Amino acid sequence: MAYVQKNNPFKLITRGRKKHARSIREGVGNVDKEGKTETHKMSYGSGEVDGKTVYMAHPTITFDDKGKKKDQSFQEAKKAGEVYGFKRKKRAEKFAAGSWKKGKAKREAMSEYRNNKKNK
Repeated sequence: MAYVQKNNPFKLITRGRKKHARSIREGVGNVDKEGKTETHKMSYGSGEVDGKTVYMAHPTITFDDKGKKKDQSFQEAKKAGEVYGFKRKKRAEKFAAGSWKKGKAKREAMSEYRNNKKNK
């Protein structure tokens, strides 16, 4: 079960983030050019809550009733309760890159994340 802090205008999920992220798109997805099922594609950024900087990650794609992929804005993710809050930028960045995944998918995502960091 995901945990949302009280008095939080963004309704950020701050506990149980990985489990929640894995559960929100079960049974839907889009197969990309490489043959992988794409369900979330996350983005991260920062905002201010109660005078403190908070880092956030949220899915940038969603699926309609017919399973067709469409873009999802921050406001739509917020309305759907799919915004994850972090105290540190690096954690939000890694979560958006795929640290919430399991097994081979997580290893591949983190390897890609590290390679992208090296090439910057």
